Amino acid sequence: MLAPRKYKFLSDFKKGPDGKYVYTGAVYSLTSDYKKANLIISVFGILIALCVIGSGFVNAGGMNNSFYVIVPYVLEVICLFVVAWNTVRIVYAGKKVRAYIYEPAHDRIPDGAVALSVFSAAALTGSAVFTVLHGFEGKMLLCIVFWLLKVLTVCLGIAFYRCFKKLEWEKL
Repeated sequence: MLAPRKYKFLSDFKKGPDGKYVYTGAVYSLTSDYKKANLIISVFGILIALCVIGSGFVNAGGMNNSFYVIVPYVLEVICLFVVAWNTVRIVYAGKKVRAYIYEPAHDRIPDGAVALSVFSAAALTGSAVFTVLHGFEGKMLLCIVFWLLKVLTVCLGIAFYRCFKKLEWEKL
């Protein structure tokens, strides 16, 4: 049997006269230019993904053997997945976003961006602590690149949060 909360949007689909299902539920739309907003959302999502994934490829000190650098990075990747998945769903929906896509994504995107920034700052702090305790391990340039990517991720996450919160949606 279907769980009522998880599949409640299925009641928004009704069978049309031709036998195909038609969506009859609520629809949301941006009050501003949706193409420009979707472009900005997409660019932020791509830049954040590049920074997070790129920092994972940097073999900085602490990324191999330090839980206080690795655990925040793993949590950061999980938050990236949440932000990216919901961003793609919103952008792919186009001008009119169905309620079952909009309602969860509208909260998850900004919350995920803030969480991503927090975990990125935690990974940066962990890497700095590792460097103070153990030195650069002969990887000074890699540590600096890692730190720059983490700072950029924090800034992009906060900017993405602010940008997404400024978007005004209306229920059609």
